[in-house]
Amino acid sequence: MTTVEVRGNKEPLSTWIICGVAVLGLLLLMMTHPGMSPVWLTSRMLAVHTILELFAILISGLVVASAWHTLDRAKQSNAQVFIVGFLVVMACDVMHVLTYKGMPAFVTESSTPQAIFFWLMGRSAEMLTLAAIAFSVVLNWSHLASLAVALMIASGLVLFGSFGLEYFPATFVQGKGVTPFKAGYEYVLSASNFALALMLWRQARREASKEKRLLGLSSFLMGLGGMAFTQYTAPSDIQNIAGHLYKVAAYALLYRAIFITSIRAPFDALQASEAVIRKNQERMRTLGANLINSVIYQVTRSPDGDLRYTEVSDSIERICGVSAAELHEQPKRWAQMVIKEDQRLIQAAEKSSLESLCNFDVVVRMLRGDGTQRHMHFVAAPRRRDDGAIVWDGVATDITERIEADERRKTLEAQLNQAQKMESIGTLASGIAHDFNNVLAAILGNANMAIEDVQRGEKGEALVGLAQIRKSGSRARALVNQILSFGRREALFRSVQPVRPIIEEAITLLRSTIPRNVTLDERLDDQNACALIDRTQIEQVLLNLCTNAWHAIGDKGGRIAVSSSLVSVSATAAPIGALLPGRYVQIRVEDNGCGMDDATRRRIFEPFFTTKSPGKGTGLGLSVVHGIVSSHDGAITLESSLGRGTTFDVFLPACDCPQASVASAVHEGMPNVMGNGERVLYVDDDVVMALMVERLLKRARFDVSVVHEPNVASILLKERPDAYDVLVTDYNMPGLSGLELIQAARVIRPDLPAILISGYVSEELRELCQRQNVGVVLEKQKSLDELTAAIERCLEGTR
Repeated sequence: MTTVEVRGNKEPLSTWIICGVAVLGLLLLMMTHPGMSPVWLTSRMLAVHTILELFAILISGLVVASAWHTLDRAKQSNAQVFIVGFLVVMACDVMHVLTYKGMPAFVTESSTPQAIFFWLMGRSAEMLTLAAIAFSVVLNWSHLASLAVALMIASGLVLFGSFGLEYFPATFVQGKGVTPFKAGYEYVLSASNFALALMLWRQARREASKEKRLLGLSSFLMGLGGMAFTQYTAPSDIQNIAGHLYKVAAYALLYRAIFITSIRAPFDALQASEAVIRKNQERMRTLGANLINSVIYQVTRSPDGDLRYTEVSDSIERICGVSAAELHEQPKRWAQMVIKEDQRLIQAAEKSSLESLCNFDVVVRMLRGDGTQRHMHFVAAPRRRDDGAIVWDGVATDITERIEADERRKTLEAQLNQAQKMESIGTLASGIAHDFNNVLAAILGNANMAIEDVQRGEKGEALVGLAQIRKSGSRARALVNQILSFGRREALFRSVQPVRPIIEEAITLLRSTIPRNVTLDERLDDQNACALIDRTQIEQVLLNLCTNAWHAIGDKGGRIAVSSSLVSVSATAAPIGALLPGRYVQIRVEDNGCGMDDATRRRIFEPFFTTKSPGKGTGLGLSVVHGIVSSHDGAITLESSLGRGTTFDVFLPACDCPQASVASAVHEGMPNVMGNGERVLYVDDDVVMALMVERLLKRARFDVSVVHEPNVASILLKERPDAYDVLVTDYNMPGLSGLELIQAARVIRPDLPAILISGYVSEELRELCQRQNVGVVLEKQKSLDELTAAIERCLEGTR
């Protein structure tokens, strides 16, 4: 059937053509004499009638069959209506054929009134069926129940039409034609069909339903066909034949509607669904194959532990160097690519996911077929099937570039932090030099006076001077330790410790640097306020904030106040950064300098942002401060206005302080461990330092051999490898470094204990010594206090 649309939601052109032809045909029939019938038709009427009715019966059967096998569950109620209605229609049409005048006796003798009765009952059943569809009658029956109801109705009509026809009004009078009752019945059926056609067409337009449009067209043709049975005078009249043709055409349209609804539409929907599925599968396959760094997979573990991959995207071959087909054949191949050190991570994650059905989430290192190592992040959601199998739907992502980028970022952050430390030390250089000059002046002055006192024999005065020299030396060592601790490049090491001593130490360093026209006040309230912090980084925070305040004050002079207190942040108070309710150590640095405007305040923590002139600042100080405070899970706030100064508040999560351990005091300058004649080879190119260490070790009863050149020491070890019990060497020497000397000594005598001393012990040096099995590394400024104990520890390992 043509389905050309005129426009919008109007009826297709084919519908109007069919309706026009049908109406034109009816008008021609109305103009034809009621008794007109071709001779050839009259003699063959029984055969023609039978053939037309067989077509109608066949179509009725197809309607029932189509309804019986409806695939769309949502239309099962309509299907039951058609099953009941058209089983009755089919039974009536069969009886109409069998009882038609001229047919052999079936239940009773055939007659025109009987045939007309079954005709009217069949048309009535057809009209009522379409009415039930139009009025949305719901029949929630099974097929068997519908069949039983139809058989009961059909049986009742057959019995009545065969044996009780005298109780039915007369429908045909021989020689006169149809009775008024018969004509009126047909008019009522036609009117009903026209009304149903109109209703179904309106529903079709509202619902855009092709099926209801065809049902409406079928009702319209059925109504027109009924008009043909109101005028004929003999069963062989042409109106009779035309009416049957209308009925066959109406049934054919009705069957097409049922077929579309019950079979064709679900089949088309199935085909469309399959096409969508294929399209989605192709889209998923293409998506999976084109993923840059990820593999989509689905893996199933059966109750007996058998593992198999049911889905793997083609990107696996590009990312991991193994094909999807290979993984299907060897399910353990992927896990075998994980390096041995990370195998336990895979096993632990799988065990946890199996036991609690939690997400499988793990990062491991894998070796590709070409030998390259990649970092893979596996994430999968588990679910349990009805058969007990566990299915993981997951994504594996190559995060190697991300990890490498993070490492580069951390390295750059460390370099940035170190650069800012050096900037701070540069800012403090004048104050540090001033302190060192004072220390050196005290040492040199007291040394000169002690020499004079000894020459004059005044021992008591000489001891007083030597005590002052030792005190000044201790002060110098503390200052060096502070500078080295602040300046060295170390990993973040946080421990629970009091905050006040760190602030006091930073303030001591600042007092030597800040000009005299700047007053530095301190108000430190809580002696026992502790936090989980890195000492060096918190010192840097204070130095940066105070240096920034000093620069804001300028040459006119002013005041910097540093205070600390223990505060509580409640849930109802105004939010401070991202802080959670709890106790915090608050460190405040405030000044009465020039202050900041709104634009400066908004950008003050940005890296490289500075209000200073070019060459006078990097703009890193406050950015580093913000990063350090954030890494300590704290927050920093700022209050400032032009001409009224600035206040920075640093909040660090407070902790309970650990109990202080009581250390045993050792008399400074005296060896804390005494030897027993053990042989020590001491190597140091600094003659003064070597002489002092020699005197110290001899006083501690060690047998000491001092060498000033590392090459000479190497020769001595070759000549007499067993002449020494321990090797103690400086690190920074010409020719060979101390570490290289230890390596050479280990070639000669692998079991020789060794101690390395350096003026600056960095983390890199400690790691290098650890890799080369040098167990003891001492800082030179601490060697006098710790050397004898370190020698004793080394010797205990060889005894």
